Amino acid sequence: MDKKLIIAIALSALIILSFQALFPRQRSTKPAVTQPVTQPLPREARALSHEQSSRGNLPTEPSRELKTKEKETIIETDRYILTFTNIGGSLKNIKLKEYSAPKSDTPMTLVRDAEGNRAIFSMESNALTPDLEKREFTLTKSLNNKITYQYSAPGKFNIIKEYYFYNTNDYIELRILLQNIGSDTIYKDYDILGASSLQSPGKMMGRRFVEIDSMLDGKILKNGKVKNSEEFVKGIISWTGVKERYFCIILKPQQDSEGVILRQFGKTAMASGVRTKRAPIYSGAATEDSYILYIGPNDAARLSKLGFGLEKIINYGFFGGISKFLLVILRAFHKVTRNWGVAIILLTFLINMVLFPLTRKSFHSMRKIQDVQPHIEKLRKVHKDNPQKLNKELAELYRQYNINPFGGCLPLLLQMPIFIALYQGLMRSIELKGANFLWIKDLSSPDFVSLPFSLPFIGNQIHVLPLLMVVAMFFQQKISTKGNASTSPEQMQQQKFMLIFFPIFFGFLFYNFPSGLVLYWLTNTVLMVIEHSSMRKTASAG
Repeated sequence: MDKKLIIAIALSALIILSFQALFPRQRSTKPAVTQPVTQPLPREARALSHEQSSRGNLPTEPSRELKTKEKETIIETDRYILTFTNIGGSLKNIKLKEYSAPKSDTPMTLVRDAEGNRAIFSMESNALTPDLEKREFTLTKSLNNKITYQYSAPGKFNIIKEYYFYNTNDYIELRILLQNIGSDTIYKDYDILGASSLQSPGKMMGRRFVEIDSMLDGKILKNGKVKNSEEFVKGIISWTGVKERYFCIILKPQQDSEGVILRQFGKTAMASGVRTKRAPIYSGAATEDSYILYIGPNDAARLSKLGFGLEKIINYGFFGGISKFLLVILRAFHKVTRNWGVAIILLTFLINMVLFPLTRKSFHSMRKIQDVQPHIEKLRKVHKDNPQKLNKELAELYRQYNINPFGGCLPLLLQMPIFIALYQGLMRSIELKGANFLWIKDLSSPDFVSLPFSLPFIGNQIHVLPLLMVVAMFFQQKISTKGNASTSPEQMQQQKFMLIFFPIFFGFLFYNFPSGLVLYWLTNTVLMVIEHSSMRKTASAG
C-alpha cells in the first residue's frame, strides 16, 4: 500500500512542479465591451484618486532629454513606509512594517526603486505631453495623511495628484484632477500604472508565483508572462494587480476604464495598470478620477473587507475549496496552541484520523492480494499465451476470495486531493512567514543548521527536516515492503530498490521546500509507520 501511495504522491508533486515550471499561465484576450457602470465606494473605503490626460488632437510638447532633480518624500503609517518622488509625482518604494526582511528586523521591502514607466501611479499620455512619467512635479502640500503633487503646462493644463493615507488601513487613495486652462478642448485619455515591481522575499520558488491577475468582464484573467513585454486587453475592469507568493498590490479604478495594461520588465518583473476611457475636457473645465490601491498580504479576510471581490486574487488551484477548509482548521489549532508548527502537527494528526478507515481498508485489501499471490502467479504461467482466459480466471479468483483488486488503490486516490490541497495551502499561507518552531526560524522557508565546515553542493548550512523525513520514509518502506513466503526473487529485488530509491528521491524533492510543508510530511510519515506497524502486529496475532 505504501509503495503505491508514495508513487502517487511523487507523481502528484512532480505534476504540480512540472506544470508550473514548464507551461505558461493562462493568457486570454477580451473583446470590446460596452461602457461599464461603476458602483460608488463607501466613504470609509472610497478611492479618492483621479487621473486626467489626453491623447487626442492636442498639440504636444516635443520629446527631449529631461533634466530633473529628484526629491523624495517619505510617508509612514502603522502599516507602511512609502517613498514618493517628484519625478512623475509617483510612488517608488514600499516597505511593510508588519513583516521583517529575511534574516533581519528591518521592515520588509515590497517595492524597490520603481522609477519612470515602472513607478506606481505614473501617468503616460502622449496627447498631453511626451514622457509625462519622467516630468518633474511640484510638491505643493505634505501632511501626515495627505500629499499633493502638481504638474503645469502653461496655457494648456494642470495635473494635480492628491494622495490620502490611513494609519491602520491596507490601502491608500489617489485623486487626480485634470484642469483645462487653455482655449482648446483636450481629452481625458491616459494610462496609469498600478501594481509594479514586486520583490519576491523568498529565494526558493518565490519568482514562480509572480503573475498579473485582473477582474475583467466579471472573470479572472491570469498572466504569468506578457507577450512582447506589453499588452492591452479591452474590457470592463473591476480591478487589476500583481501578486507573488505571499503579497499583492491591487489597483481598483472608481470610474469607467477602457481596459487593462499588462507589462513585463525582464524575465520576472510584472506590472499592470489601467487605460482610461476617452472623454472631452472643454476650455475652463476640469475632471477627476479616483483609485484605491491595496498593498499587503494575500489574506482573504483583509481583502474581503474592502469589497469589490479583491479576495478572488487568491487562488489555491483545482482543489481550492479543500485548501481553504484545511486552512480554517489550521488557524483554529493555532488559536489554541499559539504556535504554527504545533498547529501543523495537530492538523496532520486530524487528517490521519479521518483517513485511517481508508488506510486500514487499503491495508487489508493489499494483504488479501498478497495471500493469493501464489495462485495469481500460477495462473499467469498457465495462461501466459491467453490473456482473455487469464483475466477470466483472475476475476473468478477475486470473486472466490472476496477481493476487490482496486481496493488498495481507490482509498489512496481519495487521499490525493487532500495532499495537493494542503500543498497549495501551506505553500501560500502568509501566516507561516516568520513563524518559529523548535530550531526552525521561518516555517515558510527551508530550515537550516549551520555547519563548522562547507560541503559540496550544500555549503555551510544543512536542512535537517528533509533528512529526518528520509530516515522516517526508510522505516516506512521497510515495514510496508516486508516480504512473505510467496514473494518472488524479482519482487524482493524491486522492494530493495524501493527501500533506497524513494526516501532519497523524496529527500531530494523536499530538500528546498518550506519547512512547514516538510514538517507535515515528516509527521505524516511517522504516523504511517506507527499505523502500519500496529496493523501488521494485529494481522499477525489474528
